Amino acid sequence: MTIFGGLVAVAVVVALVLILLNRPGGGDDVSDITIAAERDPSIPASGRILGQADAPVKVIEYGDYQCPACGIFARMMEPQLVQDYVATGKISFEYRDWAFIGPDSTRAAEAAFCAQDQGKFWQFHDTLFQNQRGENRGDYSDARLKEMARQMGLDMDAFNACYDGGKYEDAVKASYQEGQNLGINGTPTFVINGQVLKGWDGSYAALKAAIDQALGQ
Repeated sequence: MTIFGGLVAVAVVVALVLILLNRPGGGDDVSDITIAAERDPSIPASGRILGQADAPVKVIEYGDYQCPACGIFARMMEPQLVQDYVATGKISFEYRDWAFIGPDSTRAAEAAFCAQDQGKFWQFHDTLFQNQRGENRGDYSDARLKEMARQMGLDMDAFNACYDGGKYEDAVKASYQEGQNLGINGTPTFVINGQVLKGWDGSYAALKAAIDQALGQ
């Protein structure tokens, strides 16, 4: 019975591995990539900062491209934030990397920097979150990141030289260290006029309330 039980356990593990290996997407499979639309050109953008440079409140998000909550924010809340506060000149909004979940996080962050070199940070940022499927499953492999860049129409010689050469490896590490120095221990974390928003419950209403409070000060 002990031997039989061991064989069953091995069979279950093998089956799980085969299921994982045969899941659609991830790795070198580039057939399911979705490219995000370009941002509204009427919204001022400079690198990875949206909004007027002299906006009275500056909001910074520290995020990880593999973080599910960051994905929810990017897809469902950030467009509302841009409409309510960035487009009206009340805030500027910046995305900074806090890549901590795994190698996919770091690769995605470095690739976004390379897209930023070509003035395409926000479209690449949005594309990454639209192709978020799960943690540490290869959704941001080298092949998939390069295919995203290719489909976006980036100069691939420049992108590959930037990405393969590790041009922004140190910048991603520095951004992570910067977040640590602020006491960040998870994503997304928001910094509003230099103050870390603590105890955020994940709702747009709570973020809105914190921004409104900063605007009233």
